[in-house]
Amino acid sequence: METDRFEALVDAILAIIITLIILEIPLPSSPTFEGLAHLYIEFFAYLISFLVIYNIWNSHHNLFNLIHKLHNSTVWMSGISLLIIGFLPYCTSMVSKHFYSFFAQACFGSLFILSHIHYIIQAKLLMKNEPGNIALIVYLQNGVKYSYIELIIFAIIYILGYFLYPPIIMFGCLFAMLFWIFQDQVRHLIRI
Repeated sequence: METDRFEALVDAILAIIITLIILEIPLPSSPTFEGLAHLYIEFFAYLISFLVIYNIWNSHHNLFNLIHKLHNSTVWMSGISLLIIGFLPYCTSMVSKHFYSFFAQACFGSLFILSHIHYIIQAKLLMKNEPGNIALIVYLQNGVKYSYIELIIFAIIYILGYFLYPPIIMFGCLFAMLFWIFQDQVRHLIRI
């Protein structure tokens, strides 16, 4: 299979997911800035979800620039990734409506945990499929290292969210996204 066709499919699915998330934001009760201000939680949830989707798209783009051959296992692993991320509109809607609920926050955060675990498994599979692709291996090894760090951070965030303040989970997700974006850009600059 050509990577271009597969990348186009991933792009289309991610675009649909972003569209579904923005459609979940209700119209303000009054067409004023004050009416919009009352929707700050919905916009905050949308911002984090958008960053998640954009980061996944960017990571896929960077990854597929390094992959020499598209294996069937790579296609299926990417499909599983899309399955996990497909729940993002649902979890974003839930956390928007129940922002102070630990369960809603935990559901939203669980997508991050599942995505990181999936990334680690996919990276090991890709390294096995292309053992001679040094650039890909270095890129993935760094990503796996940061995924382990973020999983530890998520464990701490869940504990704090459960005992102190449930929305800390969402703020932790934002921090994790910014951390991932920063380190992904650093990894990209090192490759150049």
